[in-house]
Amino acid sequence: MKLNWQQIKEAIEQLISEYKYDPVQVLDIMKMGIKTAYKKDYLPHERKAQIAVSVAWDGEIKVFRLRDVVEEIEDKEEDRQMILAEAKKIKKDAALWETLTIDITPDPLEFTRIGVQAAAQTIKQNLKNIERERFFEKFQDKQGELLKAKVLRVIAESIVLDVDWATVVLPPAGQVPNRVYHWWEEIIVYLKQISKGSWWINLDITQSWSEFIDALLKRIVPEYEEGMVSIDKIVRITWKRTKMLVSTDDEKIDPVWVFVGHRGDRINTILSLLNGEKIDIIEKVSDDEQKAEIQLVIDSLKPAKITHVDIKDGKATVKLPEDQKALAIWKWAINIKLASQLTGLRIELV
Repeated sequence: MKLNWQQIKEAIEQLISEYKYDPVQVLDIMKMGIKTAYKKDYLPHERKAQIAVSVAWDGEIKVFRLRDVVEEIEDKEEDRQMILAEAKKIKKDAALWETLTIDITPDPLEFTRIGVQAAAQTIKQNLKNIERERFFEKFQDKQGELLKAKVLRVIAESIVLDVDWATVVLPPAGQVPNRVYHWWEEIIVYLKQISKGSWWINLDITQSWSEFIDALLKRIVPEYEEGMVSIDKIVRITWKRTKMLVSTDDEKIDPVWVFVGHRGDRINTILSLLNGEKIDIIEKVSDDEQKAEIQLVIDSLKPAKITHVDIKDGKATVKLPEDQKALAIWKWAINIKLASQLTGLRIELV
């Protein structure tokens, strides 16, 4: 197959126009494809041979071989090196440690079907690398943020999403349990982490982590974003219940009211995004440490009414009426589990 500069030029122009690629970058990739094809067809047994390709404005393509001039060829470097005597046959004033550029362009420059396939593979891989870098650059500054997404399809237990024109998978661990995701439904996800390998970039997204709740609150509660109120701890059993401990250094501010909002507008906005999940907001008491710890246990077990709490050696013994135990435990023991996580104590009801 003889190279057709007009076809190459049209291909470059199409990539630049459709994908907004850098013209120089695309031309370099085309050169890499030609190098691959040349080595495949003309230097099949010289894997280490160094090849360079140039393309003139008029479309003339030249192929050059690069060889280092040495006193003695090192072991397994015969494809890259040549001794001075041989170099002088090509260039009379050749000197040691010089790199000779030798024109090895055949006339005509043609490639076999195998060479063309190898070139195509090189070009495709390098174009993928460009897209990979673009993908990384698009999301690298969004780690720890909420992203809008649309459901494209459901494959087995994974949800395939469109996130800012990028296809991203929401794995089962990041989903809200028992939720049905519908085609083209708009959802919000939290970008936990973006990681990059040699051949891949991974967006670790979720709706199930506590950080998802935290990010939603930062978006909806300006006082939290500005640091006027704080969330000291969030514990969550996804789709069931979340408990959060809040505080402020400003005596004029009620931190619970700040998160709930006027007539519950803020918390209701959050709840509308959580598929029925409940949120308990507990104010951190800042006075006597022991009293504060006891009060936290009492508040974390609400709506149950507690009569007495005794804390010793990491264990909270909680006394309450028999008819209040079910409220303290709640369905699937969710309330008492979250209370234990929030307080950091083992809780025993008596």
